[in-house]
Amino acid sequence: MRMRWLLCAALMALGMSVIAEPRLPRTNARDLQQRIARHKGKVVIVNFWATWCGPCMEELPDLARFYRNYKSRGVEMIGVSFDDEESADQTVPPALRRNRVEYPVLVVKQNFDQFADRFDKEWRGEVPRFYLYDKSGKRVKAWSGQTTYATLEAEVKRLLQSRR
Repeated sequence: MRMRWLLCAALMALGMSVIAEPRLPRTNARDLQQRIARHKGKVVIVNFWATWCGPCMEELPDLARFYRNYKSRGVEMIGVSFDDEESADQTVPPALRRNRVEYPVLVVKQNFDQFADRFDKEWRGEVPRFYLYDKSGKRVKAWSGQTTYATLEAEVKRLLQSRR
C-alpha cells in the first residue's frame, strides 16, 4: 500500500512539473527576421534544430558553451526549434536545461516548408541549419550540418574584428 501511494505521489509531482513548464515563444519567418534585426551592432547566430535530430542534440552543449563564452563580446544567438508545436513545451525545456542553454529559443508556429521558403528560398528545411549575420544585420553565411565550437569561433571572431 505504501509503495502504491509513493508511486502515485511521484506521478502527480511529475505531472505537475510538466504543466508548470513555461510556454516557449512561438515564431514565424517574419517575426524571426524582426527579432534578428533588433540585434544590429552584434554578430547574430541563428540555429535551427530539433530534439528529434541526433546531430542537433550532439552539438547543443557546444552551442550553449559558445554562447556563454561570447555573449559578453557582442554575440547574440537565437535557437529556433522545429519540434512539434503541440508538444514542444514538454520536450524542448528539459533539453535546454540539461545542456545549460541560456540563449533564447523559439518554436516554429507555421508549416515548416512554408517557414523555410519564406525565411530562405534556397534552404530545403534540413536541420541543423545555421545563419550568421554581421554587426550591420547582413546575412553573411548559411550552412547545414553539425557544427563544432571551433567552427563557430572561427566564423564569429572574423566578424567581431570587422568594423561592419
